[in-house]
Amino acid sequence: MGVQANGVEPDEEDERGPDLWQPAGLPGGLLQASYLTSRFAAQYRLIVDVLLAEQEHTLTGVAATDLPDLLRRRLRALKADVRLLDDPAFKLKERMARLERWGVVYRFQDKAVRDAEFVLDRDRYQLTETVAELHRAITSLGDDTAAAAAATLAPGILTANLTLLYECAETDPSGAAAAWSVIATTHQSMVRAAAGWQARLAGALAGAPTPEKVATVQETLRRYVDMWGAGIDTHSEAITGAAARLATLPASSWRRIAVHTLGANADEPAIDALVATHVHTLDTLRRWFDGPDCQARRLRRQMRDTIGPLLRGQRTLAAVGGHVSRRAELVDLATRLESAADDDGAWRLWCSATGLFSARHLPGAGNPPAGNAGAVSFWDADPVPVEARLRKQGPKAAGGSAARITDRTGAKRAARERAARAAAQTATTEQAVLARSGQRLSQWRELTAAELQMLLVLLGTVASARPDRAGRRTATTGDARWRLRSEPPLDGAPAAVVHTPDGRLVHPDIVLHISPLEATA
Repeated sequence: MGVQANGVEPDEEDERGPDLWQPAGLPGGLLQASYLTSRFAAQYRLIVDVLLAEQEHTLTGVAATDLPDLLRRRLRALKADVRLLDDPAFKLKERMARLERWGVVYRFQDKAVRDAEFVLDRDRYQLTETVAELHRAITSLGDDTAAAAAATLAPGILTANLTLLYECAETDPSGAAAAWSVIATTHQSMVRAAAGWQARLAGALAGAPTPEKVATVQETLRRYVDMWGAGIDTHSEAITGAAARLATLPASSWRRIAVHTLGANADEPAIDALVATHVHTLDTLRRWFDGPDCQARRLRRQMRDTIGPLLRGQRTLAAVGGHVSRRAELVDLATRLESAADDDGAWRLWCSATGLFSARHLPGAGNPPAGNAGAVSFWDADPVPVEARLRKQGPKAAGGSAARITDRTGAKRAARERAARAAAQTATTEQAVLARSGQRLSQWRELTAAELQMLLVLLGTVASARPDRAGRRTATTGDARWRLRSEPPLDGAPAAVVHTPDGRLVHPDIVLHISPLEATA
């Protein structure tokens, strides 16, 4: 039996005969989603909102006697009128019964302890698992802040953790499992963010340009450039190289990591499934970052190709004074009116197109007709004079010339010069710090403020790494540019005191080795 969009079950199918689509095994309708398309969708969604929110506080569902108070509390939070619940059109019992038939909620009853409880309404309601997941997805539509934030440093995080996974695969399954969990989570967030960017671009580039669509394209491009695009060139080669090295690991290493993740009591099918997931994710990462036609570079080309439509859309909006012209629709209406069979048909077409309101798109007014002005056909009404200026500039929604795009040449030149100076200063600082590689901290003297900041970042990175049996630590910086290795201080050696313009830095007297990551790849 079919289900209509509003959740009403028809008595018979609209078309006779077998449905060839059913044996194909293709996904079809979802009965549980009927509460979103029903005539009372606002009421159903309010109820589901309350039941989903209560899952955070109780696992035993919501009592039928408590549900009205929770609904009133929800309406107050939404700044809506709580008197809506007293409307005769709102029948809570019927709504809950319909939700149960759709498979949206489970209904069960509390156990009666006293005799007086047998006459009370002891029903309790709990959302089904499918609807809980569905409603979480619905309430999070358009909110990709978390995914976009996780994608900010996705390429660098993947590079660092893929390297760590390769180093720990044979010797430290615990560290390998931890690195893999970060890789899987980052990969999923990266894919969700990229899919969200592509969906917004596809919707914004469709149809005529509007200020909202142009703003959407600009915001999407800004997020891509600021959050993720800059890391593609820097980390693609390192990611593909690390994934290729991991692909050469024996199956026993992957099984050891899987056993550590699932526990010693895991069965063989679960271990094999997790190993297959690991291999599939590695293949997916290689397809994302490896080759000239990989997914990352394809997304970059899509972002690049949107710049042309963005500029054309901005110029179109500027040419029409910020409003989209309706000239094409009016010309089409005039053509249909001219081809009408008779005056009555043309009048009905005009009424349906204008909603019985007079079209006043041009200034000027004719002599008012005698009698009821609304009863006079435009065929009989006196013509309105149209000035030559309006005939020439009529297609535009506003007069005057198109707005000029702001000249930002000087600002761009100043920004490039400022970026060049900052890059030169950064290169000088990195060379000075790299020249001290292999020395103990007690030998680091006359540090500048910029060198001190870089040293603090390096010390914090290497301190977060797990030491080996000899006390040595190995780590990679978050931007995947520097490879760090520290050797422990000598037994009984005093702490190193490094004098800087901002004060003194006291730290164990370790030996810090610094090398560019490209040199060790």
